[in-house]
Amino acid sequence: MIERKKTAVIGHPIEHSLSPAIHNFWINKGTINAAPYEKIDIIPNDFNKSLDKLINLGYHGLNVTLPLKELAFSRCDELTESAQKTKSTNTLLFKDGKIYGTNTDPVGFEFSLNKGIIEGNINKKKCLVLGAGGSARAIVFALDKMSANISIFNRTPEKATKLCEDLNVKADFLEEKDIKKHTGSFDFIVNTTSLGLLPEDTNSLVDFSLAKTKAFVYDLIYKPKESSFLKQAKANNLNFQNGLKMLIGQAAAAFYVWHNTNPSHNNELETLLEKL
Repeated sequence: MIERKKTAVIGHPIEHSLSPAIHNFWINKGTINAAPYEKIDIIPNDFNKSLDKLINLGYHGLNVTLPLKELAFSRCDELTESAQKTKSTNTLLFKDGKIYGTNTDPVGFEFSLNKGIIEGNINKKKCLVLGAGGSARAIVFALDKMSANISIFNRTPEKATKLCEDLNVKADFLEEKDIKKHTGSFDFIVNTTSLGLLPEDTNSLVDFSLAKTKAFVYDLIYKPKESSFLKQAKANNLNFQNGLKMLIGQAAAAFYVWHNTNPSHNNELETLLEKL
């Protein structure tokens, strides 16, 4: 009998992760030969030892979340373009004695977007990215692939410059005082920072009353369902979206890497996740 493929997500902390709910939803619905997807807490200092142990235990692949993405990147024998450019991996595949790494966040972001938004608000349009951390790297990489004209605001301008150098992407860099002046020129505004993750946090970097009426607002945060950032966009009658579809999209791409099959996409999974 062929042993069932073992997969899991690793990170620290890991208790909050929705990845098991997503992957097990697909595993239970399909006919693939896979063991239940797990979550495993690994502290950064134990990363190398723990990774070797999981490989020896016969794991087929892993998702990697904070704060282990850069450590995982450094262990890979082969990397996809998305991993090389973003200097981050969120998906590992163990095959033929090698560790293969990819970053499925960019494709997950693009997957999450309606075709009309890509064509009407991103392609050759002005896009504002708030933040220059690991998540921003994936978003800027994806926006550049979609032919966006990118502007970036980050409180540490050097990080934004480094991000563009690493990705080989051209972008304008804004200071906080410039955002107000330019808000009306943007067709797409995306928050990649963690500001708004906590209920007491208010992300008020953008005055949406100055935005174009057809501007589209995106926040990578999906819990809460409507962050302070999205609530402000909603109050100004703008179309908006949270990061839940991106989470599902990046998971689907990882699922394909391991199982060579595309999971089904429907509202049932989104409804399930929103209840968790």
